[in-house]
Amino acid sequence: MSRLLRGLSAIVVGALGLVLLGEAPAWAYPQWQLSTGAVRCNQCHYAPAGGGLLTSYGRDAAGEQLSTFGGDGAFLHGAVTLPSPLALGGDFRGAFVANDVQDPNGPTVAVFPMQLDLDARVALPLGFSVTATGGFRDQVRSPNTLVPIQNYQPIDTSAFISRQHFATWQPQATGPYVRVGRFYAPFGLRFPEHIYYIERDLGFDETEETYNVSAGFIYDELELHLTMFAPDFVRHIGSNASGLAMLFVHRLADDRAELAGQARLALSPGVTRLIYGGYGKAYVEPVRTLFYAEVDGVQLLFDDPIVGTRNQVVGLAGFTVLPIPSLMLTLIGERNQIDVDLPSAWTAADALINWFPYAHGEIQLMGRLQFPTGGAAAKTLFIQLHYYL
Repeated sequence: MSRLLRGLSAIVVGALGLVLLGEAPAWAYPQWQLSTGAVRCNQCHYAPAGGGLLTSYGRDAAGEQLSTFGGDGAFLHGAVTLPSPLALGGDFRGAFVANDVQDPNGPTVAVFPMQLDLDARVALPLGFSVTATGGFRDQVRSPNTLVPIQNYQPIDTSAFISRQHFATWQPQATGPYVRVGRFYAPFGLRFPEHIYYIERDLGFDETEETYNVSAGFIYDELELHLTMFAPDFVRHIGSNASGLAMLFVHRLADDRAELAGQARLALSPGVTRLIYGGYGKAYVEPVRTLFYAEVDGVQLLFDDPIVGTRNQVVGLAGFTVLPIPSLMLTLIGERNQIDVDLPSAWTAADALINWFPYAHGEIQLMGRLQFPTGGAAAKTLFIQLHYYL
């Protein structure tokens, strides 16, 4: 029971810390897949599984289709023409947060720069390319305090990091690919908001990118991603797990729906974690709404025979209404059953408004309620301004 209590306390502290740190880089908006005519994530993004730098198709869509008042979605609004092998980008976010977790000192209120990232990709002959993202980890905590448990350096010695850097072989947008480097292994519904339990509690938290060898194939109707991953051996930042991950995706109903099965085996000091589950998406055009859900079973095998095995279930379900493509109205429910043999769990409800008024700009308003079993609700209000190059 003491281990469970310590675990619950760590979740509370981790949730607060992540909100204060802000979101991880906004790799992609899964709400636009299927709802805008884009079937594959790599139609808009260079990375095989989506996220990160936008392709020319993605930049055109951002200016012509996904912004209320339009604009030029090209790099620097088209002011600079880059050589064809080079793609550049960047994400800059400022945030306001009000977080009330029943702390005796009262709610935490802060305004801070949340993200300062630059991205670059160089295309090489024969389908090869090199991609990197570098930026600062901004926060409202003192820079001399210890960082969260998944990191192994004080903040003031690792303020500047490269969250992602990888080499890719992908001769065509569809077909086989191989990717090597530091990134998140393809897995699950991937939202920019990493506070969701399906990301934060399954190994995809802030700066938990691993070093990977990932391979597979991508077609309009099918995707397969197989990944071997290991801890960051360069900076010792992020996850300390190694193992294997698999994601299989099948699109159906004239590319208006998607089903996926997935599994992940992660070996960490003292514990082995097996995750198995899947997710689904369906876009209903008459009501301009994308429905989605993910459910994952987790089996934790502890090296300590006294602790033994623990089973966990983590899930998310929700929908996004897109009255126009540049406006997202989202409601999401979450559940983290920390131990299926005990009543203790976390339940969350999220409401978001994302608006893209002009190309390169976004305004987001997010409200979040978390309900621990037997405890008072934690309340979060989050507002961000986002500009990308």
